[in-house]
Amino acid sequence: MVWTKGYKELIDLLVKHKNELEGFRLDVYGNGEDSHEVKSTAKKLDLNLNFLKGRDHADDSLHGYKVFINPSVSDVLCTATAEALAMGKFVVCADHPSNDFFRAFPNCLTYKTSEDFVARVKEATADEPQPLTPQQRYNLSWEAATQRFMDYSELDRVLSNNNDKSREGGNNIKDIKKSISVPSLSDLVDGGLAFAHYCFTGNEILRLSTGAIPGTRCYNKQHCMDLHLLPPQVQNPVYGW
Repeated sequence: MVWTKGYKELIDLLVKHKNELEGFRLDVYGNGEDSHEVKSTAKKLDLNLNFLKGRDHADDSLHGYKVFINPSVSDVLCTATAEALAMGKFVVCADHPSNDFFRAFPNCLTYKTSEDFVARVKEATADEPQPLTPQQRYNLSWEAATQRFMDYSELDRVLSNNNDKSREGGNNIKDIKKSISVPSLSDLVDGGLAFAHYCFTGNEILRLSTGAIPGTRCYNKQHCMDLHLLPPQVQNPVYGW
């Protein structure tokens, strides 16, 4: 349970539409360094959230749910979302590139706005999930994921090219061509500039020598309290209070 896992977005959504979602009760599972702040914030805002300790994704207590809500946009191909779909549940998640893969499943309900979120939640609670087809079940398997990885990596093409070159050149070591994985000059330049930027911005002495104000590289919890900011762990919130 950390802010970057979508808890800020979830709280924003529930606060903004408290009246529309009156009577809606949400069980929240998780442990983490921000659990106390998340719980205290929900209590202060009088949200109908029931906090429970984290548990294994395959725990029997999770099978009885019909709807899984995941507002996080920090995970790419979130495992919990895939597991919820494989269990035959509705999944309510953000219309975000990290969730593109899941849109092909009819039980995945995405939202772009907070109003869409309310509509998707009501749709999920009122309807029943569609049974998964054999193809959809296969698409959620590790076997299918491995095959997709192989396809995107184009490993077959690389191996085929290497085999063709081996047949053409025989075993003569002089015939070995330059590897296709050798970076280009532009990649090397970009990497050098990125490394230089990292060194300058990460070193306090170099920052001060270029005119930076001391102690401004990172902000801490005290800065958050003084300036009424979110905790340092929270990054790029989607909705504002």
